[in-house]
Amino acid sequence: MKGQAASRGNGIKRQGRGLARLVALTLFLPLVGLAQAGDSDPYTDEVAFVDHLNDLPADLAWMQEHDKPMMVFFHASYCGYCQKIDDEFIIPMRLSPKYQGRLIIRRVQIDGDQTFTGVDGTTQQPEAFADRLDVRGVPYVLFFAPNGQRIGEITGTAPGFYNHYLERNVDLAERCARDMGAEECQQMSNRPGLR
Repeated sequence: MKGQAASRGNGIKRQGRGLARLVALTLFLPLVGLAQAGDSDPYTDEVAFVDHLNDLPADLAWMQEHDKPMMVFFHASYCGYCQKIDDEFIIPMRLSPKYQGRLIIRRVQIDGDQTFTGVDGTTQQPEAFADRLDVRGVPYVLFFAPNGQRIGEITGTAPGFYNHYLERNVDLAERCARDMGAEECQQMSNRPGLR
């Protein structure tokens, strides 16, 4: 009886270790896949797919060379809704192969102290940059064509509809990156852009 209990206990421990290995592999293998996919992705050599806004001239040059749009996510440390948008939409976009190769994503924390290089080569402050683009609240998402023209935005929509607005704007930005002549690409041409 004592031997059976010990044997059952060892079996449970082995099952637990096996389950732990399975969980570890389940979590680790997708990361290996992402790393391998990233190795062949042109973004890894030239410009990051998702990053904080650091060097606007370099991003614009890359966008023009590759005919890719940019999405800029404005957020703030005090904004709980921004964190929800980040967790439920922005981070999944970063991890999804569906979005890689279609655009670059930049993040700007408007109350942060991280500066970046502006179009004119000078150091820019996040809050002033947001002001110049008429960002009046957060979260605020803007889409820009390779020439720096504003082509789309998402402001204050409910999480239930956010994915729809993201996908619609990514599709629009991608179309406009290839051909700015369409009327839908000119709807925000009178609004401030990156240049």
